[in-house]
Amino acid sequence: MSLKGYSSTYYLLCVVAFLMMLATQITNPLLSIFAKRIGATGVMIGYAVAAYWVSRVILELPSGFISAKYGYYKPMVAGALLTVAGNMLTINVESPVFLVVVRAIMGLGAPLFFAISMTFIVNLFDAERRGSAMGLFQGIEFIGTVIGSGMSGYVIENLGFRGGFILSSALAVAATVLLVAPPHIRRETQQRTAKMSMNLGDLPEVLVNPTLLIMAVITLAEFVMSTGLIYTVFPLYAEETLGFPLANIGYIMGARSVGFVVAMFTMGAISDRLGRKPVLTFGIVSTAALIFAMNYVTDYYALAALICVIGFTSGAIWIMGPVLAAEAVKPHQRGAGIGVYRTFFDLGSVFGPIIMTAVLAAYGITYCFYMSALLLLISVPLAMMIKESRD
Repeated sequence: MSLKGYSSTYYLLCVVAFLMMLATQITNPLLSIFAKRIGATGVMIGYAVAAYWVSRVILELPSGFISAKYGYYKPMVAGALLTVAGNMLTINVESPVFLVVVRAIMGLGAPLFFAISMTFIVNLFDAERRGSAMGLFQGIEFIGTVIGSGMSGYVIENLGFRGGFILSSALAVAATVLLVAPPHIRRETQQRTAKMSMNLGDLPEVLVNPTLLIMAVITLAEFVMSTGLIYTVFPLYAEETLGFPLANIGYIMGARSVGFVVAMFTMGAISDRLGRKPVLTFGIVSTAALIFAMNYVTDYYALAALICVIGFTSGAIWIMGPVLAAEAVKPHQRGAGIGVYRTFFDLGSVFGPIIMTAVLAAYGITYCFYMSALLLLISVPLAMMIKESRD
């Protein structure tokens, strides 16, 4: 993957995304445990995790129109400021209800920064380099996930949850400063916005696009698995049933992120050569098989290795999502296309924690693994129906 021709604005956005993700992942992998410690029980734990994603749903689809009307720069800055505000408010959370509210505030910031920056990057590159560029962007972003997830248990054990939230706030502030201070980000994003106008009349055409709808359903299934199983009920299962300390749980979550980042740096470039559909199908089938096998593994090192591989295979799904969503629609509709994709990404993250905590309470962890694997397998025939378009 050649890095020649990538602008300084692109690299700076990669750094900002890295810091934003690092700020989130310092505490996010153990959020379900924090919610339980401040009094949340049963499905209320799922609500605490899902609140962030509920508010994201509100802005994902409109983000394409927001960027078309106001440009890329102002909404990205607004998103960063909302992320800072949410992190700072979390420092003093003492009740499950307040946690839900604060998480919702943080969720409003994510689509304004991440969805709009992804749209900007998609429009910055042609089809031959788009997969590689998006893979590098998401790869650097998710290095923040690797570091944040890996050190989350250590940070919480040594600083407590309040100390972790303070550290997250500081990182979010640093990301915002890097986004606002350099003048060339504002200049380059304004130049690109003028070329990509869009109006509400385009929305019906985007919403009925077959490839985009298929990708939306696949994304929904994947995020029910990742957010509901991996990020919500698995930490509870690891602490309460397997007896792992918080630091070890954090390391396991970090292992998944390692595999994910490897996928981000490789699968985009591979899809540029072999096609999007083969990479996507590989990711779905492999992840489903590994999630099924996860039910039978209880050893700490074996689980860490398995989840690392799951990170790689599910990463193949993630990287194809925004690329296929953008290429399925006309160039000036890409903001809305990515908005639709990310709306289903968020819906999976809304329903996943609620569904999986309910299944865990009623039937146990085994059925959580089986349900997640089944949802992915159901989406395989849909993936085979995708028609690629390299525009």
